[in-house]
Amino acid sequence: MPKNVIQHHEWNTRDPKRLQAFYGKIFDWKFNDKMMPGYTLIDGIGGVFEITPAMAEMPVGIINYVNVDDLDAKEKLVRAAGGRIYKSKQEVPSMGWFTIFADPDNNTVAMWQAMKRPAKAARAARKSARKLAGAAKKRVKRAATRRRR
Repeated sequence: MPKNVIQHHEWNTRDPKRLQAFYGKIFDWKFNDKMMPGYTLIDGIGGVFEITPAMAEMPVGIINYVNVDDLDAKEKLVRAAGGRIYKSKQEVPSMGWFTIFADPDNNTVAMWQAMKRPAKAARAARKSARKLAGAAKKRVKRAATRRRR
């Protein structure tokens, strides 16, 4: 995944259903709110995030997510440059982490760090899949041979 590029757009709102109805009518977007509570995916575009009363300081609006390699280091840079962290390194299980912050002009931006699958684990998974596929082919071949006899 390229780093330091915008890869996701998110609408923050206190009324997700209202935004879904609005954008669904205009652009015929499809929404999926089954992923996690308080979050709705917009197919191929981004998502709608529900701001709860406990998140009172979080502004409504559209947030662009920028891919980064090291979220902790980038958070330090944001603070040092005069930015304000709204939500620090929140995990999305099995996917990665995000941080939401404001720049000095109060524009809201987010950073995304994807979880890295170790190369060794990825190779092992591919090897295991090939092995299973090969074994399945052999079983099918043996069964076909037995039927012909």
